[in-house]
Amino acid sequence: MKSRINVRLKVDLTQYLRGLIAGSEGYTIGNYGIWSRANDNFTGVHFPGIGSIDVLWSSLDIIDEEYLKEVEERRKQKLEEYESARDIVKYIGPRGGFRSLSFTYTDLSGTIVHYSNRFKQEAEGLIEYFQELNLQITEKVMK
Repeated sequence: MKSRINVRLKVDLTQYLRGLIAGSEGYTIGNYGIWSRANDNFTGVHFPGIGSIDVLWSSLDIIDEEYLKEVEERRKQKLEEYESARDIVKYIGPRGGFRSLSFTYTDLSGTIVHYSNRFKQEAEGLIEYFQELNLQITEKVMK
């Protein structure tokens, strides 16, 4: 993964650092301050001519074309691997709420991978993809 990712600030942070307005551009510097060292929702960002500060990822737009291209290539590779998915199980709670999605697939190197995902939004995207591929999805109730 690239260590420096070019980003653009989506919010005004002048209350924390003078000159840090929405639209300011900088690059990630990884774990910088107390927030980015303790929480993955933050990353250190250096804004040339302004300074460095921990910023929420949700307050940043990634504008690094090279990085975005790498991410898209990894996504396509994963989707290609997921075409081999089997034993797909969607686990729900007793009242029907989403709990997790698990399945087995073979990666491009031939290794069998057992995958589980508890993030509802990501899992729903995978379920849609599996349905497009007409793969069988079993639903099980967790107690």
